[in-house]
Formats: sequence, structure tokens, C-alpha cells
Amino acid sequence: MQKVDVIEHILRHTNHGQFVNTAGGSAWAPSNVALCKYWGKRDLELNLPVTSSLSISLGNKGAFIKIKQDQDNDADKYIVNGELIGSKTKFAKRLGKFLDLFRPHGVHYHIEVDTNVPIAAGFASSACGFASLVQALNNLYDWRLNKQDLSILARLGSGSACRSVYEGFVEWQKGDDYNGMDSYGVKLGYIWPELRIGMLTISAGEKPISSTDAMQLTVTTSPLYDGWINRTTHDLDTLKLALERKDFILFGEVAENNAMAMHEVMGASEPPIIYYLPKTIEMIAKVRSMRSQGIPLFFTQDAGPNLQLLFLAEHEAEVLQAFPDLEVVLPFADSNSEKIILVDENDVEIGSGEKLAAHVQGKLHRAFSVVILRDREGRLEVLLQQRSTVKYHSANLWSNTCCGHPRPGEDIITAANRRLREEMGFGVELKEVGKFHYRSKFLGVDLIENEIDHVLVGFSDLDDFLFNPSEVQSFCWIDLEDLQQDIKSSPQKYTVWLPQVVDLLLQEM
Repeated sequence: MQKVDVIEHILRHTNHGQFVNTAGGSAWAPSNVALCKYWGKRDLELNLPVTSSLSISLGNKGAFIKIKQDQDNDADKYIVNGELIGSKTKFAKRLGKFLDLFRPHGVHYHIEVDTNVPIAAGFASSACGFASLVQALNNLYDWRLNKQDLSILARLGSGSACRSVYEGFVEWQKGDDYNGMDSYGVKLGYIWPELRIGMLTISAGEKPISSTDAMQLTVTTSPLYDGWINRTTHDLDTLKLALERKDFILFGEVAENNAMAMHEVMGASEPPIIYYLPKTIEMIAKVRSMRSQGIPLFFTQDAGPNLQLLFLAEHEAEVLQAFPDLEVVLPFADSNSEKIILVDENDVEIGSGEKLAAHVQGKLHRAFSVVILRDREGRLEVLLQQRSTVKYHSANLWSNTCCGHPRPGEDIITAANRRLREEMGFGVELKEVGKFHYRSKFLGVDLIENEIDHVLVGFSDLDDFLFNPSEVQSFCWIDLEDLQQDIKSSPQKYTVWLPQVVDLLLQEM
């Protein structure tokens, strides 16, 4: 089976080729590091793995891609981090070949890539690249695909990209079907706010042998490969157990030993595949030395000389002192880096707490929902946003213009305008029109929203917004009463709090 057959199957019910967003499509996706490695393919064409794998996303490390059809040029144009990339480079050829699978006849693309991970150096740059590209194409052509289908499409570009359509812990299920329709990433519900990943860059240069070539050589020549298959199955189960128990020692031991085993299997290939550099070995010895001194520090290593260190927040100071060049990543930073205001049932402040912890424990806290309106021939229209694909909950759902939490010592109006600018790129005069209490547990993640939600209203006649793609993927204006009816007929399209926001607006306005 060919890639084009898979794509035709997935896109068969979309309007591919019939609609193009003239403004283009854009998306962001995180890089990821495999804790239980993917190494070896059962199908080279479809990037189908021999074994399942498990990864953790690298927080704000990843790629943001903007793509639009280009009518003025007779070839694709690639701009990476502000620099024009030649069409004959390996990067451009690989991207162009993938785009050919979706390209309407005679169409060329203008693609801008902004990434903060080294390319082809062993930090999964292709994973975040292809994951963001398929999601940008999804927006460009309005496919309206679900995460599972997007994961399969991303896998066709780069195997590990199927995990980067999600944040947090992700399992890539290997599947058994010949067509690969059962091989995709699945987000796991484990949340570990104390976990830290340290990116230790030993060399940012391109690897001497690509992962694809190294995998195939390993599968066909390494006498240790059959043992690797059995080991990976056991390691995956053990990692899940460690996550369930939040047993960091078991977690670190399995991840480190799995990485070491993968490099041992590669080293037994003919010829041997060696990604280690002398500095790599030196840093591994340093990690083990710290562990012998009582600091629970572990490492993992993908296909390259660089290391990712695994440790907990309580030991961050010691680790940074030992590795001053380490770049620390918080995989759950968006939920953990902010404090929120805890309140009682009367909305009286009783203290503060970490944002993630409050949502995990279901503690009552203060929040706000901003609604921007405009008058159209005597009828009110509401500015809605479609939440980003990388949101921890309610991803891809439509909601009010923006929402958030005031910080300790911050009043509602100030906080709401701050968040309006952060998410939608503009600010207006806001007025509070009411508040309500709601509580909801989100399926698939260990999060509970238990909020007293203050609703604020402002007016704007803008038609375009410089929104933050890590927060928002799209926006639209809709008649307020039409919105109320659509929520009733299609509630699955909207966030759980939006119906109460709309009801309050209709009462007050």
C-alpha cells in the first residue's frame, strides 16, 4: 500500500481541493523525546513501527509552520527561521516530496518554518516539523480532521511525528493492519508537573547517518534486534506502571536502560552505528556520578550524540549547578508556571495555589471569560475562538473570545485585558456583566474545572486579529442568538462553560 492510498482514504469525506483558506494555514507542534524508543520499521513506505513506543513532549520546544498557496512562483518557497532555503537542499526535497501527496495540480506553496530545536541533530526536529505541517494543511484546506487522522498523516512524513500532534505523555500504538490505519499516537492522561527534561546539546550538527537509514541497517544486520523487540514490549508496560504510580526512580531507570539497549543494538549492526561522541560518554559518567551521590538523575539518548536528562523540580538547582549549559524544559509548563486565586463559595479569596495542582485537585478558584461583541444591523455578534490543538483540555473546541485566571493581587479587569492581548492580540475597554459557578471533569485527562467564572464584555469592529497560535487556531463572528441555537443542536463543538456564558449574556444584554 502507498502513502497516497492512505491519504485518499483519510481525506475521502473532506472538501479537499474544493476550498482553500486564502489567508493560509498555520499550526504549532512540540518536539518529543521517546522514553521507550521507536527503532525499526515493519513497513518503510508507511513508516509503520515494529514496536509501540512512549514519549514526552518537550514543552515549548517545537516548530511553528505557516503555509499558503503561492500563485506568483513556479516552485515552492521555504523560509526557515527567517532564511530562504534552497530547493535542492535535503530539507527542501524532503518537505516538497511530502507536500506532493496533498498538492492540487499546478499548485506551489510558500512555507515559513520557525523552530527552536536543532535540525537533524537528534532532538526530533522532523517530529515537530511534520506534526505542525499536517495541522497547518488541515487549516489551509479546512479538512476538519480529528487528532487520530492527523497523527496518521504526520506519521507518513516522519514516524515519531505521530506523537507530536499531542502534548504530554503519548503512546504510539504500533498497530497490526497492513494499511497502518491502527498505527497512531494516543495521548495518555498522566500529568507530572514536577517532571523536568534537561536538553544537553553536545553537538548541534547534522547526524552522520539518518534515523531512517540507521533503523533499516539495524533491523537487517544486528543480531541483537529480536531481543530488542521483546525488551521494548516489557519496558513500555513498566513505564506505564511507573507513570501510574509516579515512581520516578523506576521511570528513570527504565527510560535510561531502554536508551542504552537501543544504542547497544545499533552498535552490533554491520557496520556498527555509533552516535556517541567522547563528550557524550563524559556526560553519561557525570550523570551516574551524581546518582551515586544521592541525586535521582537519569538520561535518555535518541539517534544522535545529545542527551536529555530526567529529574524532578526539587533537584533542579543541583542539576543546573553540575550542568550549567543545560536547557531545562517543563513539559507541563503552561499549566504549572502560574499561580491562581483560591476562593470560597462566596467568591471570597482564601489563598492561592499552583494552577495545575488546583485543576488536578478540583479546588474552587476564580476565573474569567471575555466576550467581544459587535453590532450588525441591530443584532449582536460574538467573536469566538477555536482553541489550539495543543491545549490540555477542550482542544479544537469553539469558545468565547478568551478566558483565563487572575493572578494573586491582580484584579479581574486587568487580568482579562492581559489575557485578551496574549491570546487575540488586542485590547478594549471591558465591563463585568455577571458571574456563575461551574464544575466539570474532563475525560481523558486528570483535570477538574471548579471555577467561579466572571463574564466580561467589550466591543470591537475588527475583522482580523494577530492571535497567538499556541493558544488559538481560528476565530469567527457569529450572531449571539444563532450561537445559542447551535450550542443546543451541536454541543460537542463547544467548551462546557460556553453555554452558561451565552445564557448570562442573553439575560444581561
